[in-house]
Amino acid sequence: MAEVWLDTNRRALGMGLVLPGSIAALGLAAVAYSFWSRQHWGLQLVLVVVTAVALWMVGELLYALRCPRVAYDDGELLVYLEPTRPTRLPVEIVECFFLGMGDSELPALDGAPPKTRNVVIRLAERAQEWRAGPVRPQFGQWSDGYITLRGTWCQPLTPQLLKDLNHKLATVQRQRRRVHEEEVA
Repeated sequence: MAEVWLDTNRRALGMGLVLPGSIAALGLAAVAYSFWSRQHWGLQLVLVVVTAVALWMVGELLYALRCPRVAYDDGELLVYLEPTRPTRLPVEIVECFFLGMGDSELPALDGAPPKTRNVVIRLAERAQEWRAGPVRPQFGQWSDGYITLRGTWCQPLTPQLLKDLNHKLATVQRQRRRVHEEEVA
């Protein structure tokens, strides 16, 4: 079982549930009424499709609520650069976490794009195969050995949280080195 290090922004995902949840609820009621009142099959089909799409969106958002942004499991850092599927990084190549600042990738307000705090994960230079990777731009970016997770989709980011992340990273790396040294000896 993975240990959650950085959680998702539950408030944003919860807000995202409002519209598809409302459409799904109204759609279910409309489908039930259309079958009860024996409406035209074409209308029933449209209602069923709209309701199914809304229910699928609700399911995706509920699943995303369960997924963290960063977790640790058996020597791997799980970084969720997609909403529901982690990228698995060997913990040995992760050097540190630090706070950054950047565009939130949300719609511009008053002509200027809103800014957000970000979590930046620095990877070791020796790990050439991990220099860059695919990321949905709304969730972050990954280039030149740095992974940036947009704070928009993370729990509130504070200096203490980053200090805790670095402490957990150092603890795990020390434990893994100790186990490796015992195996070699």
